[in-house]
Amino acid sequence: MSELDQQPAGGVSRRTVTKAMAWAVPAIAIAAPAPAFAVSGGVLQLTGTGCKLPGNATATFKGYAFGLTITNNTNNPLTVQITNITLNGTDLGAVRAVNLDTCVHQDNPFTIPANTSFPNVALLTANAANSSNGTLSLTYTTDNGVTHITITATVNAAPPTTGASCHAFTSAQKTCINNSTS
Repeated sequence: MSELDQQPAGGVSRRTVTKAMAWAVPAIAIAAPAPAFAVSGGVLQLTGTGCKLPGNATATFKGYAFGLTITNNTNNPLTVQITNITLNGTDLGAVRAVNLDTCVHQDNPFTIPANTSFPNVALLTANAANSSNGTLSLTYTTDNGVTHITITATVNAAPPTTGASCHAFTSAQKTCINNSTS
């Protein structure tokens, strides 16, 4: 069983998270054209939500938390390696995927079990120069023969996950994100 699939003791139920997400208002509006991988069954897809991990609020990650869905429609586990993530051409550094339904994280690269979907994931980046608008570019590879996929999206100004202005994630999800950054 993948770490993304495990449920911690005392965790928030998937139903509770789903109900809360139905009312969440995105704080970062990501407007992206339909990427080429959408037709071919790509593994990663930005959800259009996100916030900044501000300054000294976390010990390790001082970047962003972007909403993400992860889907493996194959009959075999897939290893995903994010090879590059930039905002306005500035490298956002190391990444970590956090399953917001279980609050379990995996560093890059990570493995997705066969025929599995994770609809509520936050992709955390280690660096962020500022919270300005810009163009987000994420490139990744998988071990199933897909060697290079790039997602490009427009990002509006990002409020911090530690404040009330981040509406992209529920309170429980923000706690999970902030606890997954050290």
